[in-house]
Amino acid sequence: MAVQEIATDDIAKELRRLADIEAIKQLKASYIRLVDGKNWDAWRTLFTEDCQVETEGGLFVGPDAVVASVSKALESGTTVHRATMPEISLTGPDSATAIWAMQDVVDLEVRGERHEFHGYGYYYEEYLRGPDGWRIKATKLVRQAKKMAGGPAQ
Repeated sequence: MAVQEIATDDIAKELRRLADIEAIKQLKASYIRLVDGKNWDAWRTLFTEDCQVETEGGLFVGPDAVVASVSKALESGTTVHRATMPEISLTGPDSATAIWAMQDVVDLEVRGERHEFHGYGYYYEEYLRGPDGWRIKATKLVRQAKKMAGGPAQ
């Protein structure tokens, strides 16, 4: 009887682990969809209140600062992001990390001129589970390359 209880407990733990990984994948999918759709109010809810987001534009702390910065940067633009091949590690009962491969196409107006680039890189992220589920605690975007449309990689 004890062997069956251990096996049942192991199955329950594995199901929980897989459910947590899937929830983090869904969180990242929402992140991508909402930023590309410029749904800033909904996008803000994906972050913890003390989140840190680091991009080429700098380091921003707190969801209000993150949304203000990203929404301003993309105000005149259109984006299409893809985050794939996640390496998700559960680091505690309510914490996790992940690395996501990333590609994006960004079309922006800068000083009255349109600029388009296709970027490649990785998101390095930390997550926390709270009363409302998994949220992004920290994200850092590291670009490997950025190619201007019709131009060389930068």
